[in-house]
Amino acid sequence: MRRYVENVPPSLTQKELHDRAYALLYRVLQDEWDIALPVVEKTPLGKPYLKGENMPHISLSHTKGIVCCAVSWKNVGIDAEYPRRVRESAAERVCTPAELRDIQSSPNPAARFLAYWTLKESISKCRGTGLSESFQNYEITFQNGMPHLNGYMLFFEQYGVHFLAAAEEA
Repeated sequence: MRRYVENVPPSLTQKELHDRAYALLYRVLQDEWDIALPVVEKTPLGKPYLKGENMPHISLSHTKGIVCCAVSWKNVGIDAEYPRRVRESAAERVCTPAELRDIQSSPNPAARFLAYWTLKESISKCRGTGLSESFQNYEITFQNGMPHLNGYMLFFEQYGVHFLAAAEEA
């Protein structure tokens, strides 16, 4: 899996962020993957894919200040989030009881929740389910500070103030 991130002005609208994420993807596909005229389509649940034979898998994300994409020969998902305050009820809808305990014991519960959210959204994008599937259907653990979920290779980092996560089928 290759991840690509680009800083963008924080004042961009959602449409501008969307367009910049696709521009990054097209540039990467042309320059680094030798795909001259990529055609992106979407599944019924909204997962983008490249039309054609023997094409890599793709995923995109954008949030205030950055756009990103991931490209891989396996199913892949990527998500980026800008730090923000979230309600405790959101964590209760998204996280398993063990994940909630980890969040509550964290020195920065809001940041820990956004880590889980970003990871879970990248997994749902990898699976192609988006938000149609409950994030409580799978439980992420942290082992030696690294996220883990059987069947997936997970990547997580703070990119400046942003949270960036990617998932690839193992």
